[in-house]
Amino acid sequence: MKVRVFDNETDHFFKSEVYAKINTGWYEKQLVHVPSENGGYIKFFDYLDKSKEKMPYKVNINTIISDSPKEWIRQESGFVDNQIKGFEKLLRKEVRFFEYMGYSWLYENKSILAGLLNGDAIPFKGSIFENKAVASVISGWTYVETPEDVNNLLENAYYFHDSILKTANYTSGAYVNSDRSMYPVANIRQVTMFFDSQWCDTIEMVFEGVTAFNLRPAGDNYAADILEASLIIKDSSIFFCDDGIEEWDEDTWITAYGLRWRFVR
Repeated sequence: MKVRVFDNETDHFFKSEVYAKINTGWYEKQLVHVPSENGGYIKFFDYLDKSKEKMPYKVNINTIISDSPKEWIRQESGFVDNQIKGFEKLLRKEVRFFEYMGYSWLYENKSILAGLLNGDAIPFKGSIFENKAVASVISGWTYVETPEDVNNLLENAYYFHDSILKTANYTSGAYVNSDRSMYPVANIRQVTMFFDSQWCDTIEMVFEGVTAFNLRPAGDNYAADILEASLIIKDSSIFFCDDGIEEWDEDTWITAYGLRWRFVR
């Protein structure tokens, strides 16, 4: 499960993997790896930004890939005010721990989990997390995370010069069952695009955690070919436009938390 996290203490965004989620609603927290040059650390972050008193509350954690690992387990106390069995004497009184979803190896290390629940940060290097590090990476794809990754894609795609958008498909994740019951949560938010080019093989681009998608098809009596494209990383987010950014609001553009791409024939 991959996310984008906002750290209120350092006032910056970073991407990470989720090792566990506890509680729901106001009390929800997610355990992530905060990266740094020395290996970083593991810490729980509040899902909701509680620094402001007025609703609606913003979130500190944005979902990029929503699928939780198959190895995750779930434990519940049954009541919001009750600690999960086995943790009653390990946690401070003000700590709420009534639901756990995460790896069993972490849950079984009660002293480590209790320390994290009490607010501790654990150095990543030398910890059980280093040996069991996870990454939501699919083989065969190139991920765009850095300015170097941006240049690599644009150079390999010849900046999308003499290319065309062949298809675009959006998957929300929300649906209605056959009995008309509804799952109204757009927890996927993924756009897949195929670009044909006169300079390279077809490019497949998958934007994950999409926040906006503005499609402007070519008008009548206009060609649909692309002269150039812009790709920008800011606040651990992706901006892609099928033209220079000076007048991007008149073109096809998309913003998302993640992007992966590959050549297809």
